[in-house]
Amino acid sequence: MAPLEIIGTGWSRTGTAGMREALLALGYKVSHMLDIVSDPTIDTSVYEEAWNGKDVDWNRAFANYNASLDWPNATFYKQLMEKYPDAKVLHTTRDPEKWYESVVQTVYATTRKYSVEKDSCPPGVLEGVTAADEVVFNGYFKGEFLNKEKTIQMFKDHDEEVKRIVPAEKLLVFETGVDGWDKLCSFLGKGKPDTPWPHINSREDFQVMVKDLEDKKELKNLTMPHDIYAE
Repeated sequence: MAPLEIIGTGWSRTGTAGMREALLALGYKVSHMLDIVSDPTIDTSVYEEAWNGKDVDWNRAFANYNASLDWPNATFYKQLMEKYPDAKVLHTTRDPEKWYESVVQTVYATTRKYSVEKDSCPPGVLEGVTAADEVVFNGYFKGEFLNKEKTIQMFKDHDEEVKRIVPAEKLLVFETGVDGWDKLCSFLGKGKPDTPWPHINSREDFQVMVKDLEDKKELKNLTMPHDIYAE
């Protein structure tokens, strides 16, 4: 389905779960961390190859998608902008302190656990988790994510870099908890759905999802939360 029409630059736990649901409602096919760990058609080796400086065909990752969000996709937003120059760029963001605490208690903790206790990771999920771990926590953050001051500064620097690099006419900065359908639909030229903005995936919901994963349930049959890597 590539080329991408939307390139997300917001990191995990900046509201990407709600944004994923919103884009799905607007008719987009969205590649997000949940899809990366659950969709066998996605070639997760692309991410590690790209991080290691190899030339990759991004269509291997987005063959069935036309929008990307979340980690590890957001890590490569500059490469994706070069590959898909007509795409619009969507940057979700939130309070840096709240973002950091949320990641530490959810995505970081779970990824670290699965990287050590591989047997507890459900079949079909480990490859995606490993790719994200190598690219994001071991790669981008150089194994120092728990250095709170440094990591929060990296978050702020990323916000500023996106605003500086992306042409203003192609960029939407979306503040989670403040913005909603009006801002998104105006940017995308879409009609506004007659439904509330999707607010999903609290930290408690995340823990429910992890337990379900460890009980070896199928991702496609899980109903709550709909996405494990965002709010």
